[in-house]
Amino acid sequence: MEADPMMTSNRWMPLTLACLLANCAIVRAAADATDGDLKKLEGKWTAPAGGGGKVTYTFKGKTLKIEAPSRTYDMTITLDATVKPEKTIDFKIDEAPDDAKGKTSKGIYKFDGDDKLIFCFRAEGDRPTKYEQVGFEQILTELTRVKE
Repeated sequence: MEADPMMTSNRWMPLTLACLLANCAIVRAAADATDGDLKKLEGKWTAPAGGGGKVTYTFKGKTLKIEAPSRTYDMTITLDATVKPEKTIDFKIDEAPDDAKGKTSKGIYKFDGDDKLIFCFRAEGDRPTKYEQVGFEQILTELTRVKE
């Protein structure tokens, strides 16, 4: 006796639905974690610049504006707060001097409390795996939140 195709597919329906719902929950949790970190980034941050000046980093949603004494950059950032062992951040340079415009730098990031952000990135090549300065190929940056 041949199996009825409708009966066979109906048997798999609950399992298929359960898998679909589980995947939706995982995707939602990842989005919530990333959205939470985007909100935590909101506002102005600063870091010392070479020569004693200051660099201001202003995060708003998925955008970042960097204002340095000699250059300004507008970027789109992409976070993934679910990656282990380190969360990832990508900086797509939208507006900048011609030598940087259009490039994407891959990095990792972490928070140290609410007022300190640490990230490490490479202008080109693979994403860093450690928070360390390596010449000018891998840049380690520590930002402090500007109190309004």
